[in-house]
Amino acid sequence: MLPGDAVQDCPGCGWPDSDVYEVLSRHLTSEGVVTYTRCACGETQVRVQPFEPGTVVAARRGDAPPSDAS
Repeated sequence: MLPGDAVQDCPGCGWPDSDVYEVLSRHLTSEGVVTYTRCACGETQVRVQPFEPGTVVAARRGDAPPSDAS
């Protein structure tokens, strides 16, 4: 496996990467969101979700969802 290759399953037991067993911690970095996870077998993994351009969605405290005032 080369640096930057995505892990599809746990290398220890084959648990699917899409089914995170336990999130140990999550941190914002300049590159994206780094998440430390633990598999059902106890193997730890570091996952990086890079920031990508897109729509920014924000809400302020107390903002109410839009209502259907028809």
